[in-house]
Amino acid sequence: MKLRAITLSMAALLASTVSVAGMVSVSSNIDILAIDGQKASKNLLKETRSFTVNDTDSHQVVVRVAELIGSSSNQSLFESSPIIVTFKGNGEDLVISAPTLNSQSDVEKFQKMPSISVKNLSGQVVEAKIDLLKQEGIFPNANIINDLSDYNASGAAAAVPALATQTMSAAVPMTNGAGKVTKGKITVQGENVAEQQL
Repeated sequence: MKLRAITLSMAALLASTVSVAGMVSVSSNIDILAIDGQKASKNLLKETRSFTVNDTDSHQVVVRVAELIGSSSNQSLFESSPIIVTFKGNGEDLVISAPTLNSQSDVEKFQKMPSISVKNLSGQVVEAKIDLLKQEGIFPNANIINDLSDYNASGAAAAVPALATQTMSAAVPMTNGAGKVTKGKITVQGENVAEQQL
């Protein structure tokens, strides 16, 4: 009798500590750029198009919608600005999707108000916050993680403050133990400094 009670309590304990993982996938017109503050791997970008969420915390995914617009003889590629999607994990498999964009008017509507949905496999909508990630520069995607960190620190609509990282500028003066300001030193390796500054 005691052995049976111990066995049942051990089974209950194991069942309560096992976390249920859910798979998050995206529709065919969505590319994943970042997940929870980390840049997505190339494998994730092009091949698997899914990732696992194994907790009930807030998760943040940065996506881009890419679609061929127009007729077969006159097609152009539309790529949206990066879109931030924030949702709570729940152990269910989820699908992040965007509407199909067939025409230039569809693109214009989408650019004015991006429409991204998060649903479980039974089609029920999962609450999500959507916002655009504003980027600057010649190669904005090169700084996507820094831009996302700044966004998360700003407290904007789809921000997850826990994913914001603090960065310290090299121009900030540092003090030594005696209260005197010391100069920082930046070492650039390589022969072409102008190329590395890009």
